[in-house]
Amino acid sequence: MSWREGQVPADRSRGTGCAGLGPKVAPGRLGVGLGVGLAVALGLSACGGETRRVAVYPETSSGARLNLSPALVTQVTLPDNFVLRPDEFAGVVADPARQLIYVGNRAGSLMALRMDDGSQVWEVSFPGAISSEGLIAEDGALLLLGTDNGDLVAFDLETRKPRWSYETQGMIRNLPVVVEGVVYIVNSRDQVFALDLRSGSWRWQYDQPYPTDFTVHGHAGVSYLPPQGSDEAAGTVFTGFSNGKVAAIGATSGEALWLVSVAPPDGGDFADADGTPLVDPERGEVVVAGQNTGVYGLALADGSQQWFHPVRGAGSVVRGPRGLMAFSSALEGVFVLEHGGRVRWRKQTNPGFVSAPLVVGDIAFVTHAEDGLLAYDIETSEYLGGLDFGSGMSGPPAHDPVFGRFYTVSNRGALIVFRMAES
Repeated sequence: MSWREGQVPADRSRGTGCAGLGPKVAPGRLGVGLGVGLAVALGLSACGGETRRVAVYPETSSGARLNLSPALVTQVTLPDNFVLRPDEFAGVVADPARQLIYVGNRAGSLMALRMDDGSQVWEVSFPGAISSEGLIAEDGALLLLGTDNGDLVAFDLETRKPRWSYETQGMIRNLPVVVEGVVYIVNSRDQVFALDLRSGSWRWQYDQPYPTDFTVHGHAGVSYLPPQGSDEAAGTVFTGFSNGKVAAIGATSGEALWLVSVAPPDGGDFADADGTPLVDPERGEVVVAGQNTGVYGLALADGSQQWFHPVRGAGSVVRGPRGLMAFSSALEGVFVLEHGGRVRWRKQTNPGFVSAPLVVGDIAFVTHAEDGLLAYDIETSEYLGGLDFGSGMSGPPAHDPVFGRFYTVSNRGALIVFRMAES
């Protein structure tokens, strides 16, 4: 199921085109490199009876200077006309060595597509939706990915079969971490696992009590800190939990070294610590977020608070250039912080899920569940460009530094591969 740039696919969901439902494109967003044919193709992905919402906040500036030029558009999930607002959370994994792209979908399929033309090389079905980011490990031999059924699968890219699979009780949607033959992963039931990379055998498990109050969609991933001195024999794993706790866990023992709360003191709903911790060994800090409180800088040694910035709905904080840190909030937009929590800039976005930023050079990319892809200058907050595919994007953007391409998937299942150039 693929087509080259400029070729318009048939409307697979209804059998005919959708008159009057072209994509919402702000001036300057797509750049002159995008032809009319592709614009029509993008419009078709919005078919299915959706009513476009009225923007609460003003449109971004028409002075965008990035030309985001799609190199390939291909459907990886058949549009479902019976789902008013579908979500596609899976990430895209580029494999430059094989010149393939791997992408999963909510139907439970994992597909390998050729980088040059998007043609399908193979497809494998899994017993559960694939809504995770994948990781290529073991010198390119394995693709690690999680499923909504709670399985972590080590998929052999040569045999095209699972080498092993480890079953857990909660969805796995975050990126695993692999260090010295050990896989660290967390699931939606607040369980952290250490598994052997080659066999999938259990090494240790750390649990936090799962809350009975309401929680926010999503869950923190894991981060790893190598040993920081000659007297340290093992590294440390950091993650957050739905009850608002943040833990530093011994990478070998699986025991908590410290445990602190970033939830409101009086508790209540939506107390989650859903952001994947950002480890900063140079400053001796780990940066974490509480959904109902804000962003914290905690001491690596004991979790004591070093600084705090109040904000609602903050997600994962990611590292930027020159000591800057970026994160997104579903309620308050996109932020860039300086060390100590001082706000460099903030850009309000329309309400809705916003991905953690992808920082490439001096540009921060985010995907928005309503507005698609947005790009900002990380130093100045200048809006640089964006792509709106009608159905928005919930999965994270990805970057392939070898071929200089970017990847994202729309909520109606269109894989978009694009290039970037300044005009």
